[in-house]
Amino acid sequence: MLYYSELYYTCVFLRFAKRKGKYGVEVYAQLAEKYREDGKQKTRIIKHLGPVHNQDDRDRYRSIFQQELQKSSISGTSMGNMAFDPPLDFGMIYAARNIMEDTGIMRSLSVLGKYRETIFLMIAARITHPGSDISLTRFFRTVYYPWDSPRMGKDDLYRALDALIGFKDRIEMRLFMALKPDTSVIHYDLTSSYFEGEENNDLVLFGYSRDKKRGKEQIVMGLVMADGIPIHHEVWPGNTIDPKTLESTVSVLKDRFRIKNMTFIADRAFGRSGSLDFLDRNQYITAAYRWDQPYRNILMDTDFTDCQTVNDLIIKKVTVNIDDVLKEDSTADQRTLAGKRRYIAVYNRKREELDLEDLNNKTDIVKKKISEITDQKELKRSLGKLKSFVRFSANGAVLNEKRIDVLKKLAGRFLIVTNTDLTEDEVVSAYKEQWQIERSFRTIKSFLEIRPVYHRKPERIKAHVFVCVLSLLLSRIIEKRLTASRLTVERTAEILWGIKAIPIKAPMNLIYRSESEEAARILNEMGIKPPDRILVGALPESS
Repeated sequence: MLYYSELYYTCVFLRFAKRKGKYGVEVYAQLAEKYREDGKQKTRIIKHLGPVHNQDDRDRYRSIFQQELQKSSISGTSMGNMAFDPPLDFGMIYAARNIMEDTGIMRSLSVLGKYRETIFLMIAARITHPGSDISLTRFFRTVYYPWDSPRMGKDDLYRALDALIGFKDRIEMRLFMALKPDTSVIHYDLTSSYFEGEENNDLVLFGYSRDKKRGKEQIVMGLVMADGIPIHHEVWPGNTIDPKTLESTVSVLKDRFRIKNMTFIADRAFGRSGSLDFLDRNQYITAAYRWDQPYRNILMDTDFTDCQTVNDLIIKKVTVNIDDVLKEDSTADQRTLAGKRRYIAVYNRKREELDLEDLNNKTDIVKKKISEITDQKELKRSLGKLKSFVRFSANGAVLNEKRIDVLKKLAGRFLIVTNTDLTEDEVVSAYKEQWQIERSFRTIKSFLEIRPVYHRKPERIKAHVFVCVLSLLLSRIIEKRLTASRLTVERTAEILWGIKAIPIKAPMNLIYRSESEEAARILNEMGIKPPDRILVGALPESS
């Protein structure tokens, strides 16, 4: 018989033994031990593991060997001879790495070269410990990281961000090709992120705040999603208005991503005349700005009795006179395209309840301020955006009953505009999915914490946003894989938090993985093999 050994540790080792059998040379895996007797070194078999038919069998026996090694080391060592280092977080970063390897995201980031590991750590850190990009060094000391070591110097972090934004277009395209999302329906929306203090660049400017933070400089971010995941984003100066972003965004989708046949879905910010004139040249679904006429009166006057119901929404097709929505100097082409628009009034009872509750609360606040503040200038300043709830005159300030009455009649109602051939229920269902992108913005702002932004250079601000979008991409993939459990990425991170890597100093150093049955179940649902109990040598290699 011919023997050869692998993974030699102290006196216990794994070996594959070859011997002649009935059908030729056969290979068996064995756990063996070297020992000395009468001054001579000898070998004895501890356990026969089984036959070896292929490379998968070899890998499986190596894993068994690791487990046996652990048992042998720990069982033969008293607790008094063991030293335990502080546990390190591992579960979430292990899941993130596996998903990013499996989906091709890590390969897409390979253009970053030596900074790929640093950017991966930034992406994963936003899910586990969101904070400033520079705080990454503190995060790195709290995790078990068995892959290639990331560059963690302060200058390295800045250079990693510079490399990331420099390759933004290429990375987005590589991700798009790797993930292959369904692009028949495209969702688009804008949000803003404010800055504390004053910035001195052409990106952070005053503008309309979607954060309701008046008087603060900001940036504007446009996010494009397809098939539930982000595929493209852009950062705009803080004073950019919504319609100005449309043409360039649609151009990128058509020219760079080669998406020719798509239905473009955007929220009501794009439902005004200027945006609709552009959207008319594409297939789209949006909502009219309900305070504009004639939309406001149509919504208030629509009778939703005995109408069609779609996903708890009551819908009704309505007619809008083209002369009421186009300017007098509109071209014949604009009139032809606008003539293809269809309008669907939508009534949401649950939304009506929330709107009326919010309206009542605001009205109570306004009443209280009117009774307490007699000076009109001070009252206006105190009311802020609620100023429209008040009528000011020489005789004093009173509630604006007319505006409040309009708000009551508009509660829970909105008007969808489309030029597609989809049925009314298909249009409404497609627009309802637009709320997913609004949830994505909430995820970026709250859970992934895009704020605060500590960078001052425009390109680094954009790189910071890109990291947050890549973390959002990872979050959405995680949630898509956990559709059966309906777990959010927030809850998933909490559960995977239970998987720790515990360094043990015994006769041989080990990294022991703490047990978590619920975490193992979630990993299995995501298609990820739970890490071995002994982590050294049992992890996926960096591609």
